[in-house]
Amino acid sequence: MNKAPSLIAAIVLGLGISACGYFVGDGVKHLKTNNRYVNVRGLSEKEVRADTAELTIAINFKGNVPGELFPKLEDAQKKIVVELNAQGISSTEINLGQWTSKRTDSFYLKDDPTMPRYNADGSVTIKTHNVAAVEKVVAKLNELQVATDGAIADSKIAYRFNGIGALRAEMIAAATKDARNAALQFATDSGSQVGSISDASQGVFQIFASGSDEDDPTAINKTVRVVTTVTYALQD
Repeated sequence: MNKAPSLIAAIVLGLGISACGYFVGDGVKHLKTNNRYVNVRGLSEKEVRADTAELTIAINFKGNVPGELFPKLEDAQKKIVVELNAQGISSTEINLGQWTSKRTDSFYLKDDPTMPRYNADGSVTIKTHNVAAVEKVVAKLNELQVATDGAIADSKIAYRFNGIGALRAEMIAAATKDARNAALQFATDSGSQVGSISDASQGVFQIFASGSDEDDPTAINKTVRVVTTVTYALQD
């Protein structure tokens, strides 16, 4: 009696199942099984709007007498603050930077003796949750440039989202559900059933500019993303 086929079948059965693949649901999950377990990733994303804005407006005047430049800085700062208040930004959310002056390097004066001998700098910084107001101010920077006699040398805007705490539980639950759906699909295709969770890990929450895989501080609209990794037992 030839026992070779039965022996081979027993060996194959004893080895278990090993496979891997990709499935598309809310995101992309990498699946692999080994010794009757399946490891899946679940994705959760949420579109949000920045809840904090920080705008720094740098102002500069050039001249030959520092004492004549500081009043100009003061006047420019006052005009900027008036506009900020008009847009709904509180004075408590505004910081006026200290004035500084710097003498032009003699190297440059040698090449151009008519160059102004001093640069005077100041700034106005706003940090607020009134993102819409800052958005309006940014749109009016050219008008402010005219109103301050060309004092605005530069501006830097940063929009941030700090509300992950309120989204954490909801998004982790959604990512875990997405992972289970991927495991169920894999189990169906392999003729198995999904058992209990053997292991799970929560990925790091990430924030990107909407439509991008990178964060852009100038983007008001953001995408919050989290990926969970879950290992399920497989049953016949």
